[in-house]
Amino acid sequence: MWITGSLLVVHILSIVLWIGGVAFVTTITLPMLASWPAAHRFAVFSEMERRFGAQARILVVAAGLSGGALLVRLRLTGLLGRPQGAWLDGMIGFWTLFALLLFVAEPLFLHRKMSELAQRDPNRVHALLLRGHRLLLALAVIVIISGVWGVTT
Repeated sequence: MWITGSLLVVHILSIVLWIGGVAFVTTITLPMLASWPAAHRFAVFSEMERRFGAQARILVVAAGLSGGALLVRLRLTGLLGRPQGAWLDGMIGFWTLFALLLFVAEPLFLHRKMSELAQRDPNRVHALLLRGHRLLLALAVIVIISGVWGVTT
């Protein structure tokens, strides 16, 4: 039983730190940068994102590995794709979205495209970043609520 408990601790802790970071960026960092000179916003955001991005990648991998292990260990795979398991499907979908953003989109093209746009229209980049982060945070809140609901019903 200690293995399941350990997996659960890793899973919950990685999600708290990962989504807590997203919440901080969304509710504190990006709004604060709105008062900075437009020409400096993206550079400052990029440096902060670089530092948090490294942590987020580790946390997303930890959440995925521990979540996958819990899914098998607790024999929950039968819920996937069924109405009773919608909360699991939501967790996996959100995790997949974030993993794709962190490991594929951002390094392959997203950062470069945003950097190019920041040179031409820094206010638009800031608005896009804020809107995107708000959407991700809203999805995270929905997934967390449904996950808690799902495991308690």
